[in-house]
Amino acid sequence: MKFTKSAPRDNASLVDDNIYDDVIVSKQQDNAVADDIYDDVMVTKQQDVSSITDNSCTEDQLSKQKANLQQPGRDRKSKISPEHAVLLVLITLLVVVVFALSITVFYLMKNERCQTLKEDLESLKTIILDETCPKCEAAWERYRGSCYYFSSTKSSWNESRQSCDDLGSDLVKIDSREEQMFLEIRLRDIIENNETFWIGLSDSKTEGSWLWPDGSPLNTSLSFWAPGQPGALGGAEMDCVMMMKTGNPDKVRWYDRHCDDHQRCICEKDSKIQRFCV
Repeated sequence: MKFTKSAPRDNASLVDDNIYDDVIVSKQQDNAVADDIYDDVMVTKQQDVSSITDNSCTEDQLSKQKANLQQPGRDRKSKISPEHAVLLVLITLLVVVVFALSITVFYLMKNERCQTLKEDLESLKTIILDETCPKCEAAWERYRGSCYYFSSTKSSWNESRQSCDDLGSDLVKIDSREEQMFLEIRLRDIIENNETFWIGLSDSKTEGSWLWPDGSPLNTSLSFWAPGQPGALGGAEMDCVMMMKTGNPDKVRWYDRHCDDHQRCICEKDSKIQRFCV
């Protein structure tokens, strides 16, 4: 605003001019204040509109997000349930497999423990057998767990049995093919001039019922009769059994004879256990 300098006037004019200027200035100031208030009001309105707009946008976004969350939820409910079922089945199968594996491992460990105990027992037996061994007295021969005595004198079957008893034994009982083979080999070396040896088999109590000295019956699958035996030569009176060579010199078989015949005999007893065998 520019003020022009005018010619001097009187005092009344000056007062009026000053009042006019003050009014103008006051109006201008009022207008400026009004403009500022208007601007403030407009800014406030804009902020309120912006806030309302932002709030409406935020509510729209929340609504959309909620809709988005709800929509996948419905889909998830319809799609995840079968997946959950499959997952539960897999978990169940896994539990069953783990349980089965646990049982298998338990039994394997148990079997391994049993095997270890068995091996320990075998080792202990080996140690014991290494430190102990069966022993037979002089003039007796050992085979497995038994001692055998081949007499040099001849006597009846009953007398031979008594002689064996005096030696702490009895007439031999043959209950395996291996034992028969052992006796055959020994008798082939011992027998001269068709000598014979009594064994512990007899049917003197009941004809045809062959018994061993301990009262056990003869196992027919483990009998080694010569051809035509028993009873081929003497009939019912042949109640005692001896061993002798057959026509084949490699065979030593059983024959029944009169119990009063005098023959050599074979005695048998259990071997004694001796510690620290030599």
